[in-house]
Amino acid sequence: ILISFVQRLMAVNYLGSVYPSRAVIATMKERRMGRIVFVSSQAGQLGLFGYTAYSPTKFALRGLAEALQMEVKPYNIYVTVAYPPDTDTPGFAEESKTKPLETKLISETSSVCQAEQVARVIVKDAIQGNFNSSVGSDGYMLSILTSGMSPVTSITEGLQQVVCMGIFRIIGLFYLGSFDSIVRRCMMQREKSESADKTE
Repeated sequence: ILISFVQRLMAVNYLGSVYPSRAVIATMKERRMGRIVFVSSQAGQLGLFGYTAYSPTKFALRGLAEALQMEVKPYNIYVTVAYPPDTDTPGFAEESKTKPLETKLISETSSVCQAEQVARVIVKDAIQGNFNSSVGSDGYMLSILTSGMSPVTSITEGLQQVVCMGIFRIIGLFYLGSFDSIVRRCMMQREKSESADKTE
């Protein structure tokens, strides 16, 4: 059951972006212009508790976007990969019903964004030809921290990444420490509860 669930997620989240892209690229190359937008997730930049099936499918979009951008840039085609945070949608509400406690507590360390706000940012970044699209200060920090060998839209963007990387890494380590602490506390609470049940 787990394998089929993972395969289904990969089919929707990764292949669901590969096939439409393949369908439009030839025409875009002929016209010498185009914009392709992949919607990943902040869980496609940072692996989190409870997302072992979901995160890899969103991480895969980044690899696709980076390779594709290098291939299509000479044709004046630009790829944007968006990393939206938790967004107030019916899908998010449904997902929240079954989230493990650890995942809920980690998610609560940042705010939930409105769908309209996220959509506006993604469209603006796509029109401007930005490779990365992130929302809010947490999103900006994550984009800097995970920039690696990603394409940059301008020299200014590259300089911001170089200048901010060190301080953001320190902040990121505090976040990771707090996430680990949440997971440990939940595990200890669960074990305590299980041990109390056995003694009754």
